[in-house]
Parts: sequence; structure tokens; C-alpha cells
Amino acid sequence: MSLSAGVAREIISPDIGTVLFGYLQCPVSHSIHDDLTVTALALESNGTALLLLSATVCLFHNSLADEIRMQVGIAAGIPAEQVILSATHTHSGPYTDEHIALGSIDRDYCDRILIPKCIAAGRNAMNTRQPVKMGIGTTESLVGVNRRQMLRDGSIILGQNPWGIYDPIMTVITFAGKDDKPLANLVHIGAHSTAAGISHEITRDWPGIMIDRLDEESGAITLFFNGTAGDVAPRIANGGSTGNMRYSMEIGSLAGIDAVRAFKSIRTYRDEPLAFTLGDIKLPFKAPYPVEKIPERLKVIGNKWCWERFSLEQLAALYETGEMGPEALHYRQTIIRIGPVALVPFPFEICSEIGLRLRDYSPFAHTLLLSCTNGSNSYLVTQNQICQGGYEVEEFYWFRPCQLPDNADAMLIEKNLRLLDKVYYFC
Repeated sequence: MSLSAGVAREIISPDIGTVLFGYLQCPVSHSIHDDLTVTALALESNGTALLLLSATVCLFHNSLADEIRMQVGIAAGIPAEQVILSATHTHSGPYTDEHIALGSIDRDYCDRILIPKCIAAGRNAMNTRQPVKMGIGTTESLVGVNRRQMLRDGSIILGQNPWGIYDPIMTVITFAGKDDKPLANLVHIGAHSTAAGISHEITRDWPGIMIDRLDEESGAITLFFNGTAGDVAPRIANGGSTGNMRYSMEIGSLAGIDAVRAFKSIRTYRDEPLAFTLGDIKLPFKAPYPVEKIPERLKVIGNKWCWERFSLEQLAALYETGEMGPEALHYRQTIIRIGPVALVPFPFEICSEIGLRLRDYSPFAHTLLLSCTNGSNSYLVTQNQICQGGYEVEEFYWFRPCQLPDNADAMLIEKNLRLLDKVYYFC
């Protein structure tokens, strides 16, 4: 077997009293319901080594993601571009993202707990590698549901949209060592980790229940990577997109049953080739909103706080300084191939249709989009969602002073398909 793998896990729970990130209300933690973790999977084949880290936090700010990937890479002896850092998107963890409207990164937590534990997990995973084969199982799961609920007047709210698009496929990839004994599992499904709602308890939310169940049933350590969760809520019984800890336990149990079913459907383990490719992704910003129209638009909005008001006020400040910032959103992309599987990181909360389209056009049998990975740039919606509006669209447009183009979804799909073709046909 040429493929080898190692896995390690560290606890990254913050101190009780930490402000929790994920909602504008910013609740203060009163207790720990279940410990937050970072889990690292090291893969190596024929001199190519990669590290995949899954951390049970909400989001990683771009600068923090770059910092952690660099430090983990140095400790593991590989370039930062070969370290993939993903957030499971729980809304009951510490501040690891930063935005002037939302708050600042909890640097004490990051420096004292998060970064050292990520380094430890990455190093331990690299040091415990052993020969493995890989198996793939899939199942249909009802964990998620489209959350863009349409009211009678056509407006969009956060709820549950039973006829809306979402990706129901749960994929479990298991790496097994000698005698096909499982060593590590990778679970992929897309849904917001918001079943616990605005809670004062630190928790991994529903993915934690699923992870623990598959750990127990398989005897291996499980990593969860959230898929196209941008417009998908957990399918909780109250019909909304958020609930409480009881709903988290219920949907997590359902997810655990599905994950175990997918795992037990694996019949064959194979030695698979490992490869990756790198590329530059650039999405040009639109021309900025005209400076002469900003005061008039702010009067229409009034005193209520909204993303549009925030964005226009920030843009007005940029006009005054004359420094308008970058002309494009740019990031470095790393796409990983493990046999018939492609892992495609996205520093966005990706909406479902984007993942379904990319998967349909991809040359790979299994194309897994990883939301909230290697950074955070708010939502990425489809062009046909823009005309409907709604929370995701508002953030897509107004999260930053300058807007991405309406066809950013098509541009992003095409740029990543070129990289997928490259790693499929030439690596």
C-alpha cells in the first residue's frame, strides 16, 4: 500500500465565560455541554503529504486561517498550502472570525488554546501515519433542509423550505489499516450547525452527536467537513432554522444513524492515489456604489441597522480617504484528489445549487465541496437567488464595501472546474 494516514484529536474548548460567536446577540457561555475539538488527518503517498484539519468552531477569519495553516505546516514539515483548515460552523464556539460589525477575534483563546492544539493535532497525525486503504460509502440523509422559506408576499425568511434545493447525499470515507481495521473516518454533508440555537452552552451542536456515534460504531476517529450549508438548515422539528439543545440532540442522533449506515455500506477498501493541485481564484468586484448616491440611499434605509447600511457607511469612509482597497477577492486554492474523490475547499458559506452544479460537471465520481474552509468571505449565492433576496443574498451583497458580481457562482464553478480537470487528468 502506497497510501498512508495518521489521525489525532485535541480538545479546544474555551474557558467558561467566553463570548460565543455566530449570532448578533453574542451570548456569554455559562457551561460546556460537550467539548470542542480539532481533529487532524495526515495523508501521504509517494512523497506527497497533506494535512486536513476539522475544528468545531464557527468560522476562521482569512488572516487567522493563514496564520494557523502556516504554523501547522511548519510543525509538520509541509507548505501551508498543503494544510486544509475547515470549520464545522457551530454557532456555539469562541470568536475565531472578525468583522467590524460582528466583533474581533479572541486572540487570547487563539494564542493560548486554539493554535497550539492545532499544531499538536497536526504533528501527532503526521507522526502516527501507517499504511491504509480507502473505502467510500454514501447514503441519502434528511439531516438538512433548504432554509430560504418564502412567505405569501414573496419575501424570504430563515426557516424551512421543503421544496427548496439542498444536497441530501452524505458521504463517509474510511481509511483502514491492517486487516481493514478502520483508523479514520471523514464525513461530508451540508447543513448549518445551528440546531442548538442561541445557547449559553459551549457545544459542537448536532455534528458532535454524529461524530461521537460514528467514532463508537467504527472504532476510528471521525472528522466532519460541512458541505454546501449556505442555504441549508438542520431539519429540526420546530420548522425553523434554529432550536435548542434538545433539537440538537435529536438531529445529531439522526445524522449519526445516517453516518453509521453509510460506513457499514463500505464493502471494498483500496489503495488509492493521492495528489493535489494549486491555483489562484480571483473574483473581481463590481464598480463601487456611486458616492453621490450614498446619502440619499442612507435616508431611505433610515436608522435601522442592516448589512446594506453598514456597507454603505464603510464605503463612504473609503471614498473620503481615497483608498478603495483591492479590485478583486483573491485566494489561493488547493484541490485534493484521493482516488475517485476530489475535496474542493471554499472560504465561503456555499449555497446548495453551486455544489450540485459543480459535482455534475466534475470528472470525479465524488466531488465534495468544503464550506467555511481556509478562511471566511461570507455567503456565496446563485445568480437566480439574488432576485428573491433574503438573508444570504443581503450578506453576499453588503458584507463588504464593494460587491461581488451577480454571476460569481458561475465564475467560481468554472475556475474550480479547470483545477479539477487538471488534478484528474494530469496528476
